[in-house]
Amino acid sequence: MTISLITGANKGLGYEAARRLKALGLLPLLRLSTCPVIVNVSSGMGSFATNLDSGQLQSRLVMPLYQSSKAAVGMLTVIYARALPEMRVNAVAPGFTATDFTDHRGTQTVSEGTDAMVALATIGADGPTGTFQDRRGIVAW
Repeated sequence: MTISLITGANKGLGYEAARRLKALGLLPLLRLSTCPVIVNVSSGMGSFATNLDSGQLQSRLVMPLYQSSKAAVGMLTVIYARALPEMRVNAVAPGFTATDFTDHRGTQTVSEGTDAMVALATIGADGPTGTFQDRRGIVAW
């Protein structure tokens, strides 16, 4: 049996959801799985590399609370991956997806925005851990 937990939400709530994994008693439930997986939903806006790349849209946006909360999700992902080696713990960036959060201006469909979430939620025990990915692959922290 595989149990996957996907945390995160827009407006900076992903950090709080990820932080409360232990407090909510979800780790014992995940440990019942033969392949426990945690997928934290982050954003390219939380990537230092993306924010420092002047060729990226994220480098021109100033949303400090959202961006810093998504950066915190990245750090929690790395720490949980190291602290929970029996689990696969990764972060995903949905990308600029047409949702209410983007006033439906995103260039990706919701299905495209969830590609990486679904892929990481269904990985096997030999899958990656401690990574940050979008639908195209690894994203630099």
